[in-house]
Amino acid sequence: MTGILILGTATAIATAVGLLWQRRHGSVIATSPAAHPREPHHEGLAEAGVLPGHATIVHFTADWCGPCAAVRRVIEDTLPEFPDVAHIELDIDAHAQLSRDLSILSLPTTLLFDTHGHQRFRIPGVPTREALADALVSISGQES
Repeated sequence: MTGILILGTATAIATAVGLLWQRRHGSVIATSPAAHPREPHHEGLAEAGVLPGHATIVHFTADWCGPCAAVRRVIEDTLPEFPDVAHIELDIDAHAQLSRDLSILSLPTTLLFDTHGHQRFRIPGVPTREALADALVSISGQES
């Protein structure tokens, strides 16, 4: 009887963790104003091409990341509606220090920067086209 109780408890905990992970995976998460340092621009971001004046999508990827291709398709399908938004794809292995500095802990991860170079959104996983478009409206100031 104790074994069944332990198994049931473990199953309930695993289910709750799985549902929580699934709920956050692919969702657009607004970053807090406290996450914006006084100096808004990290040197590595400037070197990668994130410059003030343009809203920018930074998509962290790797050759071995299967879901990264799905993120690329969502971005490519959405960007024609936002011609003033830049898209930069960075290999996590080639930009290891920047990845650590930006707390990129899993792939795919996409960051959205506003026209001032501040990170406004973080998207772990594969976003929906609609969620990405809503976030782009917010950072670019244009309607989709």
